[in-house]
Amino acid sequence: MIVDCHTHWHPDWAKGAPTDPTAWLGVLDRHGIGHAIVLPTRGLFDDTLIEADNNEVAAVCRASSGRMIPFCTVRLWQEARALAELDRCLGPLGFQGIKFHPWVQAVPVNHVLMDGVCERAVAAGVPILFHDGTPPCSLPSQIGLLARRHPRATLILGHCGLLEYWEEAIEVLRRFENVWGCLCGPHPAAMREIARAAPLERLCWGSDFGFGNTDLVDYRLRLFRAAELRDNEQARILYENPRRLIRTIPQAPVS
Repeated sequence: MIVDCHTHWHPDWAKGAPTDPTAWLGVLDRHGIGHAIVLPTRGLFDDTLIEADNNEVAAVCRASSGRMIPFCTVRLWQEARALAELDRCLGPLGFQGIKFHPWVQAVPVNHVLMDGVCERAVAAGVPILFHDGTPPCSLPSQIGLLARRHPRATLILGHCGLLEYWEEAIEVLRRFENVWGCLCGPHPAAMREIARAAPLERLCWGSDFGFGNTDLVDYRLRLFRAAELRDNEQARILYENPRRLIRTIPQAPVS
């Protein structure tokens, strides 16, 4: 089984009911993906849509028979409102993680406003996934600064530095035991070096599927296979590590 640790939901994927995941899940089925972390989309780009977007993500994940794992986002510049929304999402709505795109949402990763979010995440036992690899406010090193400030928080480099900052991602992964890396963006040679030099037990894979209307799963899987990692390394990254990160993912049946 494969777990995709970086996908998005957008209602354009719905067929029939506004939160029908059938077509979306059909893409995952073609590639043998059993479960996926699902991040918001519309609320990242328009903060007036955050609550509605979180509601849609929660609803579509509920309709997926547990295959879609919901992550929420909040508007950090309105701190009281953000923390109240986190309480709603991590409580009654059952979200299992938090997502930020600091470059788009205009809040640097290591801003003091992140402190309350990290405290809520630790209390709820959920990770925070960041878009990373884009200056000036969304670099792996900045996530490292936040990891040092909040050593009990689990932080995920959502792209392992993308194409230009993957070496910086390696250093952050090596220095901070509470940082994970998602192989979603680096080229195959970089992925191979990340798997060699960074702690393998804190690496996972993601496609960014759902962000647009193309089958990014096929593209990202081809890049991952091109890295030519050993079978045991692939198994840990694609399934075993995500099961430790998200404990509600069930054990794959033994064939």
